Amino acid sequence: MDFSDELVKLFESDDGKMFVPPKKKAVVSSDDRLVASFQQIVDFVEKNNRPPELESSNMSEATLAARLNSIRNSKEKVEALKDIDSLGLLEMPEAPESIDELFTKDSFGLFEGVGDDILKIKNLPNRRQVVNEIDEKAKRIPAQDFVEFKPIFENAQNSLKEGSMKLTPFTSVDQIKVGGIYVNGGQMVYVAEEGEIERKAGGYKQQRLRVIIENGTESNMYRRSLAQRLYEGGLVVVDRDYSGELALSDDDKIVGYIYVLKSLNTAEHVTLIKDLHKIGFTNTTIADRIKNAEKDPTYLMAGVEVVDSYIITGDYNPQKVEHFIHRIFADAKVDLKIIDKEGREYTPSEWYSVPLLAVEQAVNMLQNGDIVDYHYDKNLQQIVPNK
Repeated sequence: MDFSDELVKLFESDDGKMFVPPKKKAVVSSDDRLVASFQQIVDFVEKNNRPPELESSNMSEATLAARLNSIRNSKEKVEALKDIDSLGLLEMPEAPESIDELFTKDSFGLFEGVGDDILKIKNLPNRRQVVNEIDEKAKRIPAQDFVEFKPIFENAQNSLKEGSMKLTPFTSVDQIKVGGIYVNGGQMVYVAEEGEIERKAGGYKQQRLRVIIENGTESNMYRRSLAQRLYEGGLVVVDRDYSGELALSDDDKIVGYIYVLKSLNTAEHVTLIKDLHKIGFTNTTIADRIKNAEKDPTYLMAGVEVVDSYIITGDYNPQKVEHFIHRIFADAKVDLKIIDKEGREYTPSEWYSVPLLAVEQAVNMLQNGDIVDYHYDKNLQQIVPNK
């Protein structure tokens, strides 16, 4: 019997779909997922005319910003996406080679309104030039009059043993003064004299010091050259009552404070993070800033302890200086998830796994401009010279 007509009618009916084999789902590769996730970032930038911000209160935007940072930090991902990066989102700017270049290419506006009397960054030399000058001129030679300085080292050693003096970490070039005693590489050094201020090509200033070493030698290195060596684990011999507090003159205008906080949150995922600190800025009092911290997800829904603070004075934009400090410690930033009393999830910003000494060094080095020659190494947990 011929059933062709009936078969045709069956295929053409609604039940005919049962004879159509289901389409196989396309296998989505990791490259496809990477492209799709990057396209979401591109769509955001095209819609908002700016890249997503990691510190945004909008969770979706913060997630996109974290994803963009993750892609930028992966050479493999950047290579895979470079052909479709029409907006140049993955193009990372080269590090400035000089102080002037840092100001010229200040695309973030970090130094807008900065006063040279505070940061004095434009007066700093190119680091490579300083190193060359050290090699050529700051040679150690025997100190012919060392007999006059030997008692100074002996008295310092005895005072440390007795407890009338103590050692404190070196954090700022401003600590270097005539008559100062320091420890560099396990040896005491004494600043006996300072020379005239020299003006170098480009307008920056330098000053040579006569530095006596307790092994009987001396050197005529530059002040900043000594500071560069002391930044790497150096110590200062100070009176036992020394607190490191900044002395202000009547002319100083306080424009705000950089504060360092420790969380009193007892949750295990918080307490297990080593050297967890929040670094921020306020133009009011720190007490006002942290009021009701236990109700604020910014402070991890718990009280906080002020473990350090720095007075910001002068004619410059302190908030942008704060942003620059955050950039220095960007690799040590900690991503925490906090649930408030309403059950809403937050990702607080400005929390870093950084020891207090590194924060103190960063603030001081920022104020005198040395920070451009250094970066924070989260593995070594200290600020180290750029290579």
